[in-house]
Amino acid sequence: MMNRTIRNTLTVAALLISQSVGRSAIAVGNDAAPPPVSIKSITISDTALHTRYKEAPFIFGTFSLTNHGVTDMLLRGITSPGCNSVTSNRSSQVAIQSPRQTYDIFQRMAVPHEGTLVFPISGYHLICHGLKVPYQPGNKLDFTFHFQDVGDVTASFTMQPIVEEKHVGP
Repeated sequence: MMNRTIRNTLTVAALLISQSVGRSAIAVGNDAAPPPVSIKSITISDTALHTRYKEAPFIFGTFSLTNHGVTDMLLRGITSPGCNSVTSNRSSQVAIQSPRQTYDIFQRMAVPHEGTLVFPISGYHLICHGLKVPYQPGNKLDFTFHFQDVGDVTASFTMQPIVEEKHVGP
């Protein structure tokens, strides 16, 4: 009888020790440093600039933003040497309002890891206020995307043909 009790006690002890070792191995695995965050994980594609009339004081920018990394990143803003300012807009907002009158999603936007965000003209997109260069279809304009603690990515946007619309603008 005693041998059986000792054997059961040893079996239970061995089981508990093996579970404890397994947990330690898992804990050590979880304490490993996360992979380094790299600006090289970001790509900006499908870039285009649009306007609805030739003398517009602003232009629309559409693009896709992909984070190929395993860590979320934080976009802190977008700038361009060809614009007085760059903000966000949604197609249902009044596009000609000043940058101070609208909330800019690009000032603090999480870009999820292994994810793509698309900014079409029919949804949220960027607005270049105070275009400093003539709008000429085929020309390019650079925009720099600023990411917190990681760096910047510059993408070239191509000006598309003008789609004239009556009753648009000031």
